Amino acid sequence: MKWNKIIFSGIFVWFLQLISADLLAINTVRPDFVVIAVLYWSVRNGRLTGIFSGLIIGLLIDLSGTATFFGLSPLIYTITGYLGGHLFEKNQSVNIIYFTLAWVAIIGFQFLIFCLVRYQNILITNYVLFWSKWFGTFFYTICFAGILQLIYPINND
Repeated sequence: MKWNKIIFSGIFVWFLQLISADLLAINTVRPDFVVIAVLYWSVRNGRLTGIFSGLIIGLLIDLSGTATFFGLSPLIYTITGYLGGHLFEKNQSVNIIYFTLAWVAIIGFQFLIFCLVRYQNILITNYVLFWSKWFGTFFYTICFAGILQLIYPINND
């Protein structure tokens, strides 16, 4: 039952990423709906589910031709699943502010790895532009995660 939900929601998120990410792009900054889904899965179902779902959906993203660096998507989504799995069943024992800051930091770290690989030439030539790219992708995705938090909170059981 749990895997059916993940598979169907994963296919939906994959299609959503393929169809709407380019429509919602601002310059080269796009929201990443897949990282939100992997984070939800790992926080709700544990580290192992987060790792496997991140790996599989990352490979699916890379094989669909939307990624520029093959292997980067499985790497960052697997890391997100692993780190998000540390928050599994922690929402009751940790302050809600710390819990929220933890998953926001996980997304920020995921985008730091993504930007270090994707925009490495910009990092060498223009630090300000690199950090603005990182902040733009991070903030754009966090805005969508915040909207989703109002509808379907990550810390609910």
